[in-house]
Amino acid sequence: MNLLANLVTMSFPYSTELVCLAMAIQGSMAVRNGANKSRSMHWFHAFFKSTLTAYAGATFTNIFMGRPTAMFANDIFFGACLLGYALVNFLPLDLGYHFFNTFPGEVFHTVLSQVFRVGGVTGFSDAAYGVFKDSPSPYYPTPIFGPILFPAALGNMGGFFFEGFDGYLSKGMPWLFQQGLSCSTFYHFYAHDLEGIVGVTLRGVLNPVAVKFMVLMGANEEESQDDVLFAKVSVGMFMVAMAIVRMPQFMGPKFSPFSLVYNVLAYPLKKKSKKEHIAPRKGKKKTQ
Repeated sequence: MNLLANLVTMSFPYSTELVCLAMAIQGSMAVRNGANKSRSMHWFHAFFKSTLTAYAGATFTNIFMGRPTAMFANDIFFGACLLGYALVNFLPLDLGYHFFNTFPGEVFHTVLSQVFRVGGVTGFSDAAYGVFKDSPSPYYPTPIFGPILFPAALGNMGGFFFEGFDGYLSKGMPWLFQQGLSCSTFYHFYAHDLEGIVGVTLRGVLNPVAVKFMVLMGANEEESQDDVLFAKVSVGMFMVAMAIVRMPQFMGPKFSPFSLVYNVLAYPLKKKSKKEHIAPRKGKKKTQ
């Protein structure tokens, strides 16, 4: 496949090492540009805050499934945290911090960290489906909520950890929930729902387009017919595109395509409701 498809599916040399490092750099930059902007935090405090900013999901989410967390099970994760923190905070003349604040540096850690999240959404959905596939509910042949909620929870552990339940959700649905729920829902039904009406219908509608799209992406004949691969590429391209669009240099972190669609659809109802609540003007009394 072409470079873009290989990027979003992590099919390139040292992909795990690079995306883990990008996540660590992004977490370190978030702390350095935020809570530690004055550099008043002790290095140990700043390091672990950077680590959990980047990897709260990888640290805690697997506990819900009774599995070892990636931070303990895979040395690359914590090793990347050490290296990423050092690059951002300890290079001579603060070169790392200044570079990752430039547009090319921000694109580097934004895109690669999002590729890491793509792998989280698809991988955690696969893991949950593998655990629950033999025990669906009596109402649908495929387990529905586990393979959707498990990867959605992955990206939101940091928000809950640092802001608390009410603090994180008080302003509505955070972007990471919007992204996680939408992408894991599409991926799960397209890749795993082999017998249910939702998955069968979804593949039936999209398959002709999917084959042409995968050929355009440089897929061979076998790859172009692979439903799971198409779902991964589609989710990956959407997530990476959104990460770039939501950079401060473009639409900014408040942008959400789902909120945009909601506002467009809800506008007529809001306009009608507003008119109904406007009190009619009282006529002027005639003077005798």
